[in-house]
Amino acid sequence: MSYQYCTVQDEGRLRIVTLNRPEVLNALHADANDELATVWDEFAARDDLWVAIITGAGERAFSAGNDLKVQAGGNAARTDPAALPGSAAASTLLNR
Repeated sequence: MSYQYCTVQDEGRLRIVTLNRPEVLNALHADANDELATVWDEFAARDDLWVAIITGAGERAFSAGNDLKVQAGGNAARTDPAALPGSAAASTLLNR
């Protein structure tokens, strides 16, 4: 599967997820978080993957955190905890 805001590489039992927005220090916004939720839900659903590493593209930062420029432009934050990225993955992993 192809992603817009990250790259995913599976090597044996390992998944490497690289945040791929180096131009904004890999800052995350709602669309990137949704994409990461899909990545982690897929990871949780696969019994052949045991370990995941998350890293960031570029030389300056792993991730600056929340993309404040996008948020300042009117993109409201989520308030429903069930809608948080990876919540389905966390639930799946905890219930194994």
